[in-house]
Amino acid sequence: MGGAVQQMRPGMTLRILFLTKYSKLGGSSKHMVYSYLEFYEQAGISCTITPLFDDRYFSFRVLSRPATLAEIVGHAGYFFHRALNRLSQLLRVSQFDLVALEKELLPYFPFGLETLLKARQPKLVSLYDDAVHAHYALNPSPLVRWLCRDKIRRVIAISHHVIVWNDYLAEYARQYNLNVSVMNTGIDLRRYRVKTERDQNPDGRVVIGWIGTPNSFPYLSGLEEAFVRLSGRHNVELRVISSMDYQNRAIPVSNRRWSLATEVDDLCTFDIGIMPLTDDIGTRGKSAYKAVQYMGVGIPVVCSPIGINAKIVQDGVNGFWAQTPEEWFEKLSRLIEDPGLRQRQGAAGRRLVEETYSVQAVAPRLVNILKSLV
Repeated sequence: MGGAVQQMRPGMTLRILFLTKYSKLGGSSKHMVYSYLEFYEQAGISCTITPLFDDRYFSFRVLSRPATLAEIVGHAGYFFHRALNRLSQLLRVSQFDLVALEKELLPYFPFGLETLLKARQPKLVSLYDDAVHAHYALNPSPLVRWLCRDKIRRVIAISHHVIVWNDYLAEYARQYNLNVSVMNTGIDLRRYRVKTERDQNPDGRVVIGWIGTPNSFPYLSGLEEAFVRLSGRHNVELRVISSMDYQNRAIPVSNRRWSLATEVDDLCTFDIGIMPLTDDIGTRGKSAYKAVQYMGVGIPVVCSPIGINAKIVQDGVNGFWAQTPEEWFEKLSRLIEDPGLRQRQGAAGRRLVEETYSVQAVAPRLVNILKSLV
């Protein structure tokens, strides 16, 4: 799976510093960096990772919204220490052959520090799996919108190379930098097992499942009309994997706390995975990681055909597209009523993941790109 890996000359070791936003507990950092470390090491790449926010960050922060002023003040010492640690990395970047930066050096700070980084290490690679530029443009604070109005555009412009995880982000990045590579979302096939009969709900209910952070709960609430009709006609429940409980009176809800250890087993209790979205500049840049996770455990997906979703989920093959409440009700009902259809679409999704959307398939291309830059 994937392309052949370029070979470095004997004795050569490529040294890369990864400046991630989070430790491996953060989804974006895990998705873009940590999942590939063993493949980099096997290819002769020495990896050093310095996260902006370490594991302690997740003991007091839920990644469902920007940090509040109270949280920042209450943990000012922590944030100050982590910012100083990030700035100290600028003194060491010349020791490496290449620096890979996840999105930006410091969130909510104006552009500028990245130019110092570029001056000390011209081989700067920026990584994006989300439309950060859109989040700044839509931020409720006028000050943040003004300070960061063109920050991501300028980071992209000074990068030696840009790696993105969907075509929408590639289109945006290529306005400012011609050296852009598009990666597929990848999950680790060694972790993601296929759902079996042992995972079935013992009470016979069909489980409609969703995984995500609480800031995406509004997308679920947008399906309330369809949920009312589904729960009135079928024996179903909505199962939510998140860091907080989700409540909806339109349909029975069971909540599971997200953890890396139980994530895959909880996904296997789903019969159908859903990914509803609204259509805006922020959602068009999402990576469709949820959809790939659902397909990875062999269940069908019903999604809004927004951005990369419309490419990964093939309507009628490995899932369905749905936009209106009527379409959500009709597509989910078809899957609820037909276990054979669920099995066929789930198997098709798993095959697609094995061929295209696994870290095993994506890693060789990432290795080749990074080696070619030095």
